[in-house]
Parts: sequence; structure tokens; C-alpha cells
Amino acid sequence: MIRKFTRREFLKLSSIAIGAAALPTLSPSDLRLGQTLTRLGRVTIRKARVISRPNPRGELVTYKERDEVLEIYRAVVGEGFYPHNHVWIEIPEGYIYSSWVQPVKNDPQPPMASIPADGLYGDICVPYTDARTAADPKAEIIYRLYYSVVLKVKSFKTGIDGAIWYEIDDENLFDTYWVQGQHIRPIQPDEVTPISPDVTDKRLVANVEDHWLSAYEGATEVFRTRIASGATFFEPDGSQRAAITPGGAHPIWSKRVSRHMEGGTPTNGYDLPGVGWVSYFASNGAAIHSTYWHNDYGRPRSHGCLNCNPEAAKWLFRWTTPEVEYIPGTITVTWPGGTRVEIEGTPPPLDDDQGG
Repeated sequence: MIRKFTRREFLKLSSIAIGAAALPTLSPSDLRLGQTLTRLGRVTIRKARVISRPNPRGELVTYKERDEVLEIYRAVVGEGFYPHNHVWIEIPEGYIYSSWVQPVKNDPQPPMASIPADGLYGDICVPYTDARTAADPKAEIIYRLYYSVVLKVKSFKTGIDGAIWYEIDDENLFDTYWVQGQHIRPIQPDEVTPISPDVTDKRLVANVEDHWLSAYEGATEVFRTRIASGATFFEPDGSQRAAITPGGAHPIWSKRVSRHMEGGTPTNGYDLPGVGWVSYFASNGAAIHSTYWHNDYGRPRSHGCLNCNPEAAKWLFRWTTPEVEYIPGTITVTWPGGTRVEIEGTPPPLDDDQGG
């Protein structure tokens, strides 16, 4: 039996459809999105609200749990939960705040038939995969690895499930771990080649007040991206711990294609394997690098580093000096170092909701 709508129900549904159509749709590469929009997204927080319209005052429809993979229709501009971001993602059930969604792809790769003696780099090409102690889908899980994580592959073998598994070379662990081969996309050497290597007057300017980073060749801005800078964290006893990005001008002194980052305090610590496209610029270890654990650019979120989306971090890595060869994938230089990073602006006031 086909249900007939009353006139009142029909008018209500029509107004919702017209209102949704009237919302400004963002292009996939709009800078307000942080990372380029894809057709899939992964929830990055423990529980994310799905709302009937792109506004915190909309009706609650449902919740999405951490690591749920969502079908994305489009991105629209509404009214954000926080003033730094007013972009929402439309999914089949309604709207979800874009700061809570990492754009991802599901693009399994054919496993490689050989691995060079010096290894190779690759990035996770699916929403997430589990790294295990052995080439066995039932082995103990060491880490959950997310889309765009960058790793160094040292060898491969056929697992007990008949699939190809890659052995990962992690500089922070005494023992290696294994990842399904089809979940890693090999990074080719030409993806690390320098951009504009003949330009000598390069500099980066990062403003920690409005959270934009620009690349200049002379007086010409050639690249711009949103960032998340150092935040202030609150301990359980209410005390504050600042992790502010250091101001002033600093040369890039070390770079790594991939880095396992660990640090912080027992209550506000972090353990992040496979952080990609790392460019260290300050003596306290602050760096420009890729971010996979949030899509929340435009406010303080880091422990002092400049968080960028993966595409931007990779571009900056290639454009800045010193230049890095694919193997070994890392370089450290002495003073005067490479491209200057100029940190401008005054960090926002302390805020107990600045994230982690």
C-alpha cells in the first residue's frame, strides 16, 4: 500500500528539500574543507552527532561511532559548532560536522611482486587497517593505521591466509609489524622530487592567530593551506600545560618522509605511527606535518607542531629545502638550514575545548 502524505507533511518535506538545495555546495578542493573532499569519510571522534540540518540547533537524527565509514554526498556551509569552521558534510542520514570526519578513499592495491633491498615507502589507501604482530589476520593488533599514514616497507611474505603481507620498518619499535599488502599504496620516487628547485627566495609564513600557512617565492604567494597549531591542554587536576608553536623565524633543519611520533604527558600523550611529510623547523621539535587523526584545521589542536592535511604537507615537503632523496627518506642539515618558517600572530586565548 502506498502511503499518502497530508498537505502539511508535503509542505514540510518540500521546504526541507528546497532549503537543502539552497545551501552553498563547496567544491572538493575548497580550502575551507581542509583535506580535499572524497566520496567516503571516517569518523575521528568517539561519538559524532548527525543532525537534520547544518546547524547545531538542528534535530538530532542519530550518532556515528569512531571509525565508522560514511558515504559523503557533498560539503555545505552552515553554522558550525565552533567559530573557526562552518562546513558540514551531508550523508544519507543528515549532516555531520566536517571537523569530525576524515575524508578517505577505499582503493586496495595489487600486492607487489618484489621489494627493493633498501625498502620503499607506501601510504595506507583504505579507510583503516590493523597492523599485527605476524602475517596472520588473527595475530595480535599493534596499531590501527588510518588512511594517508605513511610507512616504510622492508619485506613481504605470504600469510597463513594466502594473502601478501608487508613487513613495516618502524624506527620506534624493536619488533616490526605486518600490514595486509593490498592496503598499502607504493609511493613512487618521483612523488618526492623537489618542486621549483631553482627558486632561491622561498619562505613560509604561518599565522597562529588565523591559522593559515602560505608559501612565498619572493613576494608572490604560490600556495596556501589551513593549519592547526599548538594548543593549551588541561590536566585532570585543572592545571594547564601549554604546547604553543614557537614564534619568530626558524629554518627547516630536518625532514623525514615518515615519522613515528610519541610524546606528551601521561594524561595528554600521543603515539602516532606513520606521520607523513615531516619538516622540523624549531629546536623544540616543532614541525610541519601531515595529520590523519583529525580534520579540524583553523584552531589550536597540536602539541606545538603545524598540522596540515596530507596533500598540503606533501606539497610543502617537496617545495621546501633541504631536499630529500627517496632513500633514505630523511635529511638533517646544520645552520643556516633550509627554507625559513616565519611564525606570526598571537595564539588565541586559553580554551578548555581545543582538542588534542
